[in-house]
Amino acid sequence: MQRILESVKQAFRKSILILALMSLISLSSLFIFATQPSLAATPTQKPIQQQNIDIDSQNSREQAYEEQVKAAENPEKVYEENLKEFKKENPDESLVEKTVEKAEKLVGKVTGKE
Repeated sequence: MQRILESVKQAFRKSILILALMSLISLSSLFIFATQPSLAATPTQKPIQQQNIDIDSQNSREQAYEEQVKAAENPEKVYEENLKEFKKENPDESLVEKTVEKAEKLVGKVTGKE
């Protein structure tokens, strides 16, 4: 009889231990997936930084639009200016330009112009 009571006590302790561990695991999983506070503004309210950016971007958009309108009037001039700026920033000849020059020299030698 005593053995039966001991085995019942042991089974009861194991089941209580298992239930306690399962509840701790469940409780910890709730904290893992807890939602973080959002820093987003409400739909009716804009953050202060965003308001300043909107004003600055509106001014820069208007300036960029005016520049594009002027550029559309004479695209060749804009292309030449961009090409000059590019050559100032990149003084080295590109591989294509070097190859074209060498090819022109070779064609000149073959045709007897040089």
